Amino acid sequence: MARYQLGQVNADGSPASADRGKAVRPTLCLLMCEALGGDLKAALPAAAGLELLHNFTLVHDDVMDDDETRRHRPTVWVIWGRAQAIDAGDLLHVLATLSVLRSGGNGPSASLARDAVEVLTEGCRLVTEGQHLDIAFETAASVGVADYLDMIARKSAALLAVAFELGAIFASNDPATRAACRAYGRELGIVFQIRDDMLGIWGDPAVTGKPVGADIQKRKKTLPIIHALETADGADRARLRSMFSNDSAPPDTDSTMTILERAGSRSFTEEQIRKHGNLASQALARLPVNAWGRRNLEAVATYIATRDR
Repeated sequence: MARYQLGQVNADGSPASADRGKAVRPTLCLLMCEALGGDLKAALPAAAGLELLHNFTLVHDDVMDDDETRRHRPTVWVIWGRAQAIDAGDLLHVLATLSVLRSGGNGPSASLARDAVEVLTEGCRLVTEGQHLDIAFETAASVGVADYLDMIARKSAALLAVAFELGAIFASNDPATRAACRAYGRELGIVFQIRDDMLGIWGDPAVTGKPVGADIQKRKKTLPIIHALETADGADRARLRSMFSNDSAPPDTDSTMTILERAGSRSFTEEQIRKHGNLASQALARLPVNAWGRRNLEAVATYIATRDR
């Protein structure tokens, strides 16, 4: 089941040529490590462990969210049941920790494994808290913008922060550098989720592969919706609240988008992307990365803030 989740095999155990995911987090971990002049070979097990941990969260998220497909295939729980999927996710979590413990090999970097495990575990704690908040928000009477930003800083951003901090551990392991890496990753993770929120409403269907207002049809209370529920005029706010609390029919996309425009929710969301993007740039400015690394890290930040899918 774990190998199926990783795209290595089919459900019957035969070799697969399935989508194995983008491996964004381990790639960024190694990018930061190299940019800081670190030891890529020593960091590699930690990067692999981070990808295993990410997949642990995906398996459990699919169970909790009733998602039936992942990477164009049935999810683990659909094939083997919820109980077995939870067990497979637990295994991926254990394998992640074991992989990070092998970081540094047997040389001078071996002692860094402890710091790496601590960072990975702390990141997992934040993701778990974020998932709890996300589920709790589904039935909460009201959720504010600040509440939502706090939630995505945990659920969506924590493992990006872990990725960059792990890279720093296997470079200098300097506390100030690690803190700047952590801040850089956290702010980029927030930008990533907010951009996702924008694409879920205003994305081009020809590019995203999803219909206009896809998140509206699913009643997702993403940042633009939450902002409008807080700030729209009385009639618009009442209409929006009524549509998003009606389980018998999906919200009207055109009406919702009109309310969002009148409330300035799109402009507010774009401003939040700029705000957190600037905070990421400030963190990057504090990092002693080489010129090659700075160019690539700036390119990563630009892509995350402007991606169209």
